[in-house]
Amino acid sequence: MSNSLSPNSLDRYRFDTLVVRSVEPSERSRWDEEMRTHHYLGFKAMPGESIRYVALLGGRWVALLGWGSAAWSNRHRDRLIGWTIPQRARRLCYLANNLRYLILPEVSLPHLASKVLALCLHRLSSDWEDRYGHPVVFVETFVDPSRFAGTCYKAAGFQDLGETRGYRRNAGRYHYHGEVKRIFVRPLRKDALRLLSSPDNLPLFHAKEALVPVKALTHQDIQCLMDDLSRTSDTRKRRGIRHSRISLVATLVCAILSGA
Repeated sequence: MSNSLSPNSLDRYRFDTLVVRSVEPSERSRWDEEMRTHHYLGFKAMPGESIRYVALLGGRWVALLGWGSAAWSNRHRDRLIGWTIPQRARRLCYLANNLRYLILPEVSLPHLASKVLALCLHRLSSDWEDRYGHPVVFVETFVDPSRFAGTCYKAAGFQDLGETRGYRRNAGRYHYHGEVKRIFVRPLRKDALRLLSSPDNLPLFHAKEALVPVKALTHQDIQCLMDDLSRTSDTRKRRGIRHSRISLVATLVCAILSGA
């Protein structure tokens, strides 16, 4: 008997039994190994805020998804949202990036990819809020056009914004690698663009509005901070001072930006 899921076995695996849920801690190593083995990009880790998902059909693993932090800069996306750079720094945490999506190799069922994606998007924001204390209102992904057409994303309501320039960001700098990707985005609520670009301190953002991803700060940003701190006066008595005022305050600033 074949161990694969094909259109011929669709009657035994009805889509109304399809379940998408977050991965349990005990399943994480299995998820990582499946992704590392079968995804064309492999897998090492998803830094920052992230959630792993698994789709089950008839109780069997059929697809895996990994969501993580959104790209710091994306000219097509940023133009669509219409936010300022300071707004982007404060509100980027309300975006998520579909970093990995894998239909397991033994599975071949029509429309499965778009169905799994739609079910995952339906619960993504509430899961994110439960885990990290804030919702997600907008999602993005990058598709290699030499391998995929992005059909499942289009079927799930994503908008094709065009191509990247072939650069990636690492340690605050951009490096050209020449691998152009297509950008797909989707708001998770009708007013997402208005919320993200609003000049007001909206209730949705009260919990996280002040946060800035410290890893996104450039060398120039850090130098400006240190220059500003160097112009302030130190009111402490000299006796017993072990650490410079600048280093102490800079550490406190970075901690607060990180949510402390």
